[in-house]
Amino acid sequence: MNEQKSGGRGWLIALSIITGIVLACAILPLGGLGLLLLAGGSASSAGPLPAGRWEEQIVEGSGVDRVAIIEVSGIIGAPADAFSLQLSHEQLLSQIRQAEQDSRIRAVVLRVNSGGGGVVASSELHAALQRLRAAGKTLVVSMGATAASGGYYISTPAQRIYANPDTLTGSLGVILSLLNYGDTFERFGLRTYVFKSGELKDIASPTRAPTAEEQAVLQTLVDEAYAGFVRVIVEGRGLPEARVRELADGRIYTGAQAQALGLVDELGNLEEALAGAKELAGLERALVVRYTRSSSLRALLAARLAAPQQQADPLGLRALTNPPTPQLEYRWLP
Repeated sequence: MNEQKSGGRGWLIALSIITGIVLACAILPLGGLGLLLLAGGSASSAGPLPAGRWEEQIVEGSGVDRVAIIEVSGIIGAPADAFSLQLSHEQLLSQIRQAEQDSRIRAVVLRVNSGGGGVVASSELHAALQRLRAAGKTLVVSMGATAASGGYYISTPAQRIYANPDTLTGSLGVILSLLNYGDTFERFGLRTYVFKSGELKDIASPTRAPTAEEQAVLQTLVDEAYAGFVRVIVEGRGLPEARVRELADGRIYTGAQAQALGLVDELGNLEEALAGAKELAGLERALVVRYTRSSSLRALLAARLAAPQQQADPLGLRALTNPPTPQLEYRWLP
């Protein structure tokens, strides 16, 4: 009899635990804020990562002087998921700013593995790296598998650029892509009615072809952004503008080709770039570090709550009727 009662209580305890786990999983998206408060935070302090300073992960070396590796990967300017290894634009700016303000950081190696991205985001990273240089820090770029278009743009402030012989770089230029699905709308019996204050108010509309006047306006935007790209290469690489325009026709170069053309300084990988950074900074030894994010539950929940939540769109109708706004991009788009 006692054994039966004991067994019954065991089943009740197990059932209670399972029920608790299921309920916790169900309410976690809604209760995340409460968990944060219990962990000692508040709604106002739970912002996107990083909170405060980035932590340092030691890669190699020793000493007080430091060389920081900052990694740029994926589309420049694209929002990053809270649980992704790819850094968001704001996080990259934060890392560069921390390296600029830390007196122990003598040099930065920017590890670039990106086919580019938004013109504005690339320009902001470029400006942040120029401020880093102005603060007296050595800046070296190590190109990974791809460092094209905006990936090259943000590399131009470096004192020395390293690339693997087989790195894909180049694609120097600007692109503005427009999606047109007017025929698709007609097949589904959908129509748009636009009432506008000016003839060009709905420029780049996805439901009709652009007019000749609109094409001229959009091409002017592309040409201005292209001139900015050419300018940063001229200033960063010390090449004549005519030569840069000759090279910047959108084609892709290998790392070896880019070195022969003066777009890259040395052939080598991250190890060679680190050695070059120490040499340029006058360091016989240094502690090489990477910035890392906190892996605590509170930090992960804070980032998750701060990230924009996407609405369900199983049929894709919302994406079709509300497409992303076209933007100028320093990006390699095959």
